[in-house]
Amino acid sequence: MATQSSLISFFIIIIIFISKLPHTTKSQEFTCKTTSCENFRFGLPIKFPFSLNQSNQTYLCTYPGFQLTCSNNTSTFSEPLLTLSNSQPFVVKRISLKQQTIWVNDPNNCLPQRFMFDNFMLNLKDSPFRLGYYYTFVNYSFLSCPSHSSIISTVPVPPIRCLNLSSREKDKNVNYSIVAMLSDTLSGTPWLAPSSMCEIISSAMIPVKDNSLFWRDYYSEIQLQWDTPDCRYCEYSGGRCGLVGDHALSVACYDLPTSQGLSKKVKYGLILGLGIPGILGIIVLTCMLCNKKNTTNQLHRQRETEFSTMIMPHPPIVVMGLDGPTIERYPKTQLGESGRLPRPNDNICSICLCEYQPNEVLRTIPECDHYFHVNCIDGWLKNNATCPLCRNFPERSTSFPSFLPVSPTS
Repeated sequence: MATQSSLISFFIIIIIFISKLPHTTKSQEFTCKTTSCENFRFGLPIKFPFSLNQSNQTYLCTYPGFQLTCSNNTSTFSEPLLTLSNSQPFVVKRISLKQQTIWVNDPNNCLPQRFMFDNFMLNLKDSPFRLGYYYTFVNYSFLSCPSHSSIISTVPVPPIRCLNLSSREKDKNVNYSIVAMLSDTLSGTPWLAPSSMCEIISSAMIPVKDNSLFWRDYYSEIQLQWDTPDCRYCEYSGGRCGLVGDHALSVACYDLPTSQGLSKKVKYGLILGLGIPGILGIIVLTCMLCNKKNTTNQLHRQRETEFSTMIMPHPPIVVMGLDGPTIERYPKTQLGESGRLPRPNDNICSICLCEYQPNEVLRTIPECDHYFHVNCIDGWLKNNATCPLCRNFPERSTSFPSFLPVSPTS
Protein backbone atom coordinates (compact mmCIF):
# COMPACT_ATOMS: atom_id res chain seq x y z
CA MET A 1 0.00 0.00 0.00
CA ALA A 2 2.90 2.39 0.76
CA THR A 3 4.37 1.78 -2.72
CA GLN A 4 1.01 2.42 -4.36
CA SER A 5 0.54 5.69 -2.48
CA SER A 6 4.06 6.83 -3.42
CA LEU A 7 3.48 6.15 -7.11
CA ILE A 8 0.14 7.94 -7.08
CA SER A 9 1.70 10.96 -5.34
CA PHE A 10 4.54 10.99 -7.90
CA PHE A 11 2.02 10.92 -10.75
CA ILE A 12 0.08 13.86 -9.26
CA ILE A 13 3.30 15.89 -8.85
CA ILE A 14 4.21 15.34 -12.50
CA ILE A 15 0.76 16.49 -13.63
CA ILE A 16 1.02 19.65 -11.48
CA PHE A 17 4.55 20.36 -12.74
CA ILE A 18 3.52 20.02 -16.40
CA SER A 19 0.48 22.25 -15.87
CA LYS A 20 2.64 24.97 -14.32
CA LEU A 21 5.28 25.11 -17.05
CA PRO A 22 5.64 28.75 -18.07
CA HIS A 23 4.43 29.99 -21.39
CA THR A 24 7.21 30.34 -23.96
CA THR A 25 7.41 32.85 -26.79
CA LYS A 26 9.66 33.43 -29.72
CA SER A 27 13.00 35.09 -29.14
CA GLN A 28 12.32 38.07 -31.43
CA GLU A 29 9.51 39.24 -29.14
CA PHE A 30 11.99 39.74 -26.26
CA THR A 31 13.54 43.22 -26.17
CA CYS A 32 14.89 43.58 -22.58
CA LYS A 33 18.65 43.50 -22.04
CA THR A 34 20.91 42.90 -19.09
CA THR A 35 22.07 46.15 -17.46
CA SER A 36 24.48 47.15 -14.72
CA CYS A 37 25.45 50.19 -12.65
CA GLU A 38 29.06 49.79 -13.83
CA ASN A 39 30.69 48.28 -16.85
CA PHE A 40 28.90 44.99 -17.47
CA ARG A 41 32.15 43.05 -17.07
CA PHE A 42 32.65 44.31 -13.51
CA GLY A 43 29.24 45.41 -12.19
CA LEU A 44 26.42 43.23 -10.85
CA PRO A 45 24.21 42.09 -13.79
CA ILE A 46 20.61 43.34 -13.50
CA LYS A 47 17.98 41.19 -15.24
CA PHE A 48 14.22 40.69 -15.04
CA PRO A 49 12.39 40.91 -12.66
CA PHE A 50 14.87 43.64 -11.60
CA SER A 51 15.54 46.76 -13.59
CA LEU A 52 17.42 50.04 -13.24
CA ASN A 53 15.51 53.29 -13.28
CA GLN A 54 18.40 54.90 -15.16
CA SER A 55 18.17 52.49 -18.11
CA ASN A 56 15.94 53.14 -21.10
CA GLN A 57 13.77 50.04 -21.01
CA THR A 58 10.06 49.45 -21.49
CA TYR A 59 7.66 48.67 -18.68
CA LEU A 60 7.75 45.02 -19.77
CA CYS A 61 11.33 44.71 -18.53
CA THR A 62 10.61 45.04 -14.79
CA TYR A 63 8.20 43.63 -12.25
CA PRO A 64 6.51 45.93 -9.68
CA GLY A 65 8.61 46.25 -6.53
CA PHE A 66 11.89 45.22 -8.20
CA GLN A 67 13.10 48.65 -9.33
CA LEU A 68 16.71 49.43 -8.43
CA THR A 69 18.78 52.60 -8.57
CA CYS A 70 22.51 53.17 -8.82
CA SER A 71 24.50 54.80 -6.03
CA ASN A 72 26.13 58.14 -6.85
CA ASN A 73 29.35 57.42 -5.02
CA THR A 74 32.24 59.04 -6.88
CA SER A 75 34.99 57.63 -4.64
CA THR A 76 34.18 53.99 -5.37
CA PHE A 77 32.32 52.10 -8.04
CA SER A 78 28.56 52.51 -8.28
CA GLU A 79 26.35 49.79 -6.79
CA PRO A 80 22.64 48.92 -7.20
CA LEU A 81 20.39 50.08 -4.38
CA LEU A 82 17.05 48.64 -3.21
CA THR A 83 14.62 50.88 -1.32
CA LEU A 84 12.12 49.29 1.07
CA SER A 85 9.26 50.93 2.97
CA ASN A 86 10.25 53.53 5.60
CA SER A 87 13.97 52.89 5.33
CA GLN A 88 17.11 54.14 3.68
CA PRO A 89 18.28 52.23 0.60
CA PHE A 90 20.12 48.94 0.91
CA VAL A 91 22.97 48.03 -1.38
CA VAL A 92 22.39 44.81 -3.34
CA LYS A 93 25.48 42.63 -3.07
CA ARG A 94 24.36 39.49 -4.90
CA ILE A 95 21.40 38.26 -6.95
CA SER A 96 20.51 34.63 -7.68
CA LEU A 97 17.65 34.37 -10.17
CA LYS A 98 17.65 30.57 -10.02
CA GLN A 99 17.20 30.63 -6.23
CA GLN A 100 15.13 33.85 -6.35
CA THR A 101 17.32 35.31 -3.61
CA ILE A 102 19.15 38.60 -3.07
CA TRP A 103 21.67 39.62 -0.41
CA VAL A 104 21.51 43.22 0.85
CA ASN A 105 23.60 45.27 3.25
CA ASP A 106 24.05 48.79 4.51
CA PRO A 107 25.86 51.03 1.97
CA ASN A 108 28.37 51.90 4.72
CA ASN A 109 28.75 48.25 5.81
CA CYS A 110 27.33 49.05 9.25
CA LEU A 111 23.92 47.41 9.64
CA PRO A 112 23.99 47.78 13.46
CA GLN A 113 24.04 51.57 13.12
CA ARG A 114 20.70 51.52 11.32
CA PHE A 115 19.11 49.32 13.96
CA MET A 116 20.59 51.19 16.95
CA PHE A 117 20.42 54.88 16.09
CA ASP A 118 17.64 55.07 13.51
CA ASN A 119 15.17 52.93 15.51
CA PHE A 120 14.94 50.89 12.33
CA MET A 121 12.96 47.71 11.80
CA LEU A 122 13.18 45.79 8.54
CA ASN A 123 9.72 46.26 7.04
CA LEU A 124 8.91 43.84 4.21
CA LYS A 125 5.13 44.16 4.40
CA ASP A 126 4.64 46.23 1.23
CA SER A 127 7.43 44.62 -0.77
CA PRO A 128 7.57 41.40 -2.80
CA PHE A 129 10.38 40.13 -0.57
CA ARG A 130 10.48 38.01 2.58
CA LEU A 131 13.23 36.92 4.91
CA GLY A 132 15.29 33.99 3.71
CA TYR A 133 14.91 30.54 5.20
CA TYR A 134 16.34 30.03 8.70
CA TYR A 135 16.00 33.74 9.52
CA THR A 136 13.89 35.05 12.38
CA PHE A 137 13.38 38.39 14.15
CA VAL A 138 15.01 38.51 17.61
CA ASN A 139 14.92 41.36 20.13
CA TYR A 140 18.47 42.56 20.92
CA SER A 141 19.62 45.39 23.20
CA PHE A 142 22.64 47.54 22.42
CA LEU A 143 24.94 47.99 25.43
CA SER A 144 27.66 50.61 25.73
CA CYS A 145 30.49 49.67 28.14
CA PRO A 146 33.97 51.09 28.83
CA SER A 147 36.49 49.45 26.52
CA HIS A 148 38.86 48.74 29.41
CA SER A 149 36.12 47.06 31.49
CA SER A 150 36.76 43.45 32.42
CA ILE A 151 33.23 42.54 31.38
CA ILE A 152 34.04 43.45 27.76
CA SER A 153 36.90 40.94 27.76
CA THR A 154 34.44 38.14 28.59
CA VAL A 155 32.36 38.69 25.43
CA PRO A 156 32.78 35.63 23.12
CA VAL A 157 32.55 37.90 20.05
CA PRO A 158 34.37 41.20 19.42
CA PRO A 159 32.43 44.43 19.99
CA ILE A 160 30.78 46.03 16.98
CA ARG A 161 33.66 47.94 15.40
CA CYS A 162 31.68 50.44 13.36
CA LEU A 163 29.77 51.49 16.51
CA ASN A 164 32.66 52.18 18.91
CA LEU A 165 31.99 55.45 20.72
CA SER A 166 34.87 57.72 21.60
CA SER A 167 33.16 59.32 24.58
CA ARG A 168 30.01 60.00 26.54
CA GLU A 169 28.77 63.28 27.84
CA LYS A 170 29.56 62.39 31.46
CA ASP A 171 33.03 61.02 30.75
CA LYS A 172 34.73 62.23 27.57
CA ASN A 173 38.11 60.71 28.39
CA VAL A 174 36.97 57.07 28.20
CA ASN A 175 36.48 55.01 25.06
CA TYR A 176 33.39 52.83 24.88
CA SER A 177 32.55 49.62 23.04
CA ILE A 178 29.12 48.44 21.97
CA VAL A 179 27.71 44.91 21.92
CA ALA A 180 24.26 43.60 21.05
CA MET A 181 22.83 41.13 23.59
CA LEU A 182 19.52 39.27 23.87
CA SER A 183 17.06 41.55 25.65
CA ASP A 184 15.40 38.68 27.52
CA THR A 185 18.66 37.73 29.26
CA LEU A 186 19.70 41.16 30.57
CA SER A 187 17.66 41.13 33.78
CA GLY A 188 19.80 40.21 36.79
CA THR A 189 23.08 39.92 34.85
CA PRO A 190 26.42 41.62 35.68
CA TRP A 191 25.99 43.74 32.55
CA LEU A 192 23.49 45.97 34.35
CA ALA A 193 25.37 46.11 37.65
CA PRO A 194 26.58 49.61 38.65
CA SER A 195 30.19 48.39 38.73
CA SER A 196 30.06 47.43 35.03
CA MET A 197 29.34 51.06 33.97
CA CYS A 198 27.32 49.66 31.03
CA GLU A 199 24.24 51.41 29.69
CA ILE A 200 21.43 50.26 27.40
CA ILE A 201 21.33 52.55 24.36
CA SER A 202 18.40 51.05 22.46
CA SER A 203 16.67 47.82 21.47
CA ALA A 204 15.61 46.53 18.06
CA MET A 205 14.14 43.49 16.31
CA ILE A 206 17.02 42.13 14.24
CA PRO A 207 16.79 39.38 11.58
CA VAL A 208 19.32 36.65 12.49
CA LYS A 209 19.95 33.03 11.58
CA ASP A 210 20.75 31.77 15.08
CA ASN A 211 19.25 32.84 18.38
CA SER A 212 22.60 33.27 20.16
CA LEU A 213 23.31 35.33 23.27
CA PHE A 214 25.20 37.97 21.29
CA TRP A 215 24.54 39.22 17.76
CA ARG A 216 27.39 37.57 15.84
CA ASP A 217 26.71 38.03 12.12
CA TYR A 218 26.26 41.81 12.09
CA TYR A 219 28.96 42.00 9.42
CA SER A 220 27.15 39.76 6.89
CA GLU A 221 24.39 40.55 4.41
CA ILE A 222 20.68 39.96 4.99
CA GLN A 223 19.17 37.32 2.74
CA LEU A 224 15.83 38.14 1.09
CA GLN A 225 13.75 35.94 -1.20
CA TRP A 226 10.71 36.33 -3.42
CA ASP A 227 8.02 33.94 -4.68
CA THR A 228 6.36 36.04 -7.40
CA PRO A 229 7.17 36.17 -10.26
CA ASP A 230 8.38 32.60 -10.45
CA CYS A 231 11.02 32.39 -13.18
CA ARG A 232 13.12 29.56 -11.79
CA TYR A 233 12.22 27.06 -14.49
CA CYS A 234 12.99 29.57 -17.22
CA GLU A 235 16.39 30.41 -15.68
CA TYR A 236 17.33 26.75 -15.24
CA SER A 237 16.31 26.09 -18.85
CA GLY A 238 18.62 28.84 -20.14
CA GLY A 239 15.81 31.22 -21.12
CA ARG A 240 15.02 34.75 -20.01
CA CYS A 241 11.91 35.73 -18.11
CA GLY A 242 9.74 38.74 -18.97
CA LEU A 243 6.23 40.12 -18.85
CA VAL A 244 3.63 39.28 -21.47
CA GLY A 245 2.48 42.46 -23.17
CA ASP A 246 -1.29 42.12 -23.03
CA HIS A 247 -1.50 40.17 -19.77
CA ALA A 248 -1.11 42.08 -16.51
CA LEU A 249 1.74 40.65 -14.40
CA SER A 250 1.85 37.43 -16.45
CA VAL A 251 5.34 36.19 -17.24
CA ALA A 252 6.71 34.36 -20.24
CA CYS A 253 9.96 32.56 -20.98
CA TYR A 254 11.89 34.01 -23.91
CA ASP A 255 15.07 33.09 -25.76
CA LEU A 256 14.97 29.44 -24.84
CA PRO A 257 17.96 27.70 -26.48
CA THR A 258 17.05 25.84 -29.66
CA SER A 259 18.06 22.20 -29.99
CA GLN A 260 18.15 19.87 -32.96
CA GLY A 261 15.41 17.34 -33.26
CA LEU A 262 11.83 17.62 -32.08
CA SER A 263 10.30 20.92 -31.10
CA LYS A 264 9.18 21.56 -27.53
CA LYS A 265 5.50 21.30 -28.46
CA VAL A 266 6.10 17.86 -29.95
CA LYS A 267 8.12 16.84 -26.88
CA TYR A 268 5.34 17.98 -24.54
CA GLY A 269 2.83 16.08 -26.67
CA LEU A 270 4.91 12.92 -26.42
CA ILE A 271 5.26 13.37 -22.67
CA LEU A 272 1.51 13.73 -22.22
CA GLY A 273 0.60 11.07 -24.80
CA LEU A 274 3.08 8.39 -23.78
CA GLY A 275 4.22 9.34 -20.32
CA ILE A 276 0.82 9.39 -18.60
CA PRO A 277 -0.37 6.00 -19.98
CA GLY A 278 3.05 4.55 -19.17
CA ILE A 279 2.88 5.76 -15.59
CA LEU A 280 -0.65 4.38 -15.22
CA GLY A 281 0.51 1.03 -16.60
CA ILE A 282 3.44 0.96 -14.15
CA ILE A 283 1.07 1.71 -11.25
CA VAL A 284 -1.34 -1.09 -12.27
CA LEU A 285 1.52 -3.58 -12.78
CA THR A 286 3.08 -2.66 -9.45
CA CYS A 287 -0.24 -3.11 -7.65
CA MET A 288 -0.67 -6.56 -9.20
CA LEU A 289 2.86 -7.61 -8.24
CA CYS A 290 2.40 -6.31 -4.70
CA ASN A 291 -0.86 -8.22 -4.25
CA LYS A 292 0.70 -11.41 -5.63
CA LYS A 293 3.72 -11.03 -3.34
CA ASN A 294 1.52 -10.46 -0.27
CA THR A 295 -0.56 -13.56 -1.08
CA THR A 296 2.58 -15.69 -1.55
CA ASN A 297 4.07 -14.45 1.72
CA GLN A 298 0.85 -15.23 3.61
CA LEU A 299 0.75 -18.80 2.24
CA HIS A 300 4.44 -19.28 3.02
CA ARG A 301 4.03 -18.08 6.63
CA GLN A 302 0.96 -20.29 7.09
CA ARG A 303 2.84 -23.38 5.86
CA GLU A 304 5.83 -22.61 8.08
CA THR A 305 3.54 -22.27 11.11
CA GLU A 306 1.79 -25.58 10.40
CA PHE A 307 5.11 -27.36 9.80
CA SER A 308 6.68 -26.04 13.01
CA THR A 309 3.57 -26.98 15.02
CA MET A 310 3.53 -30.55 13.69
CA ILE A 311 7.24 -31.44 13.71
CA MET A 312 9.27 -29.13 15.88
CA PRO A 313 9.41 -30.33 19.54
CA HIS A 314 9.10 -27.97 22.41
CA PRO A 315 12.44 -26.72 23.67
CA PRO A 316 13.66 -28.47 26.85
CA ILE A 317 13.38 -26.64 30.12
CA VAL A 318 16.84 -26.09 31.59
CA VAL A 319 17.14 -25.73 35.33
CA MET A 320 20.20 -23.64 36.12
CA GLY A 321 20.32 -24.05 39.93
CA LEU A 322 19.11 -26.28 42.72
CA ASP A 323 15.81 -25.95 44.52
CA GLY A 324 15.55 -24.85 48.13
CA PRO A 325 14.74 -28.23 49.73
CA THR A 326 17.72 -29.86 48.02
CA ILE A 327 20.08 -27.14 49.22
CA GLU A 328 18.76 -27.39 52.78
CA ARG A 329 19.63 -31.11 52.85
CA TYR A 330 23.36 -30.33 52.45
CA PRO A 331 24.95 -30.66 55.92
CA LYS A 332 25.95 -27.65 58.02
CA THR A 333 28.88 -27.24 60.39
CA GLN A 334 29.06 -24.65 63.17
CA LEU A 335 32.53 -23.55 64.20
CA GLY A 336 33.44 -23.43 67.88
CA GLU A 337 34.81 -20.57 69.93
CA SER A 338 38.33 -21.46 68.94
CA GLY A 339 37.43 -21.29 65.25
CA ARG A 340 39.07 -24.67 64.56
CA LEU A 341 38.14 -25.80 61.03
CA PRO A 342 37.24 -29.30 59.88
CA ARG A 343 39.91 -28.88 57.23
CA PRO A 344 42.66 -26.59 58.60
CA ASN A 345 43.90 -25.45 55.19
CA ASP A 346 40.42 -24.24 54.12
CA ASN A 347 40.22 -21.06 56.21
CA ILE A 348 38.71 -18.76 53.52
CA CYS A 349 35.33 -18.89 51.81
CA SER A 350 36.08 -19.03 48.07
CA ILE A 351 32.87 -17.13 47.25
CA CYS A 352 33.17 -14.00 49.43
CA LEU A 353 36.95 -14.40 49.99
CA CYS A 354 36.53 -13.75 53.75
CA GLU A 355 38.15 -15.80 56.54
CA TYR A 356 35.96 -18.02 58.67
CA GLN A 357 35.24 -16.63 62.14
CA PRO A 358 34.33 -18.44 65.41
CA ASN A 359 30.68 -19.52 65.76
CA GLU A 360 30.04 -19.12 62.00
CA VAL A 361 27.92 -21.74 60.26
CA LEU A 362 29.35 -23.45 57.15
CA ARG A 363 27.68 -25.70 54.61
CA THR A 364 29.36 -28.66 52.97
CA ILE A 365 28.85 -30.10 49.48
CA PRO A 366 29.08 -33.87 50.21
CA GLU A 367 30.25 -34.97 46.75
CA CYS A 368 33.49 -32.95 46.95
CA ASP A 369 33.66 -32.13 50.71
CA HIS A 370 34.16 -28.37 50.12
CA TYR A 371 33.08 -25.82 52.78
CA PHE A 372 31.49 -22.37 52.32
CA HIS A 373 29.50 -19.81 54.29
CA VAL A 374 25.86 -20.85 54.42
CA ASN A 375 24.58 -17.60 52.89
CA CYS A 376 27.27 -17.61 50.18
CA ILE A 377 26.78 -21.21 48.99
CA ASP A 378 22.95 -21.04 49.24
CA GLY A 379 22.85 -18.04 46.92
CA TRP A 380 25.34 -19.67 44.57
CA LEU A 381 23.47 -23.01 44.30
CA LYS A 382 20.15 -21.29 43.54
CA ASN A 383 21.68 -19.94 40.30
CA ASN A 384 24.38 -22.56 39.59
CA ALA A 385 24.19 -26.34 40.01
CA THR A 386 27.97 -26.74 40.31
CA CYS A 387 30.51 -26.45 43.12
CA PRO A 388 32.26 -23.01 42.97
CA LEU A 389 35.68 -24.68 43.41
CA CYS A 390 35.73 -27.94 41.47
CA ARG A 391 32.73 -27.24 39.14
CA ASN A 392 31.36 -30.73 39.78
CA PHE A 393 27.61 -31.26 39.72
CA PRO A 394 26.26 -32.23 43.17
CA GLU A 395 23.81 -35.06 43.06
CA ARG A 396 20.26 -34.28 44.05
CA SER A 397 20.24 -36.92 46.80
CA THR A 398 18.72 -37.18 50.25
CA SER A 399 21.03 -39.89 51.56
CA PHE A 400 23.44 -37.57 53.39
CA PRO A 401 22.64 -36.31 56.92
CA SER A 402 21.07 -32.89 57.48
CA PHE A 403 22.01 -32.39 61.17
CA LEU A 404 24.45 -29.69 62.38
CA PRO A 405 27.73 -31.17 63.54
CA VAL A 406 29.61 -28.84 65.84
CA SER A 407 33.38 -28.50 65.68
CA PRO A 408 35.47 -28.85 68.85
CA THR A 409 35.67 -25.76 70.98
CA SER A 410 39.25 -26.18 72.05
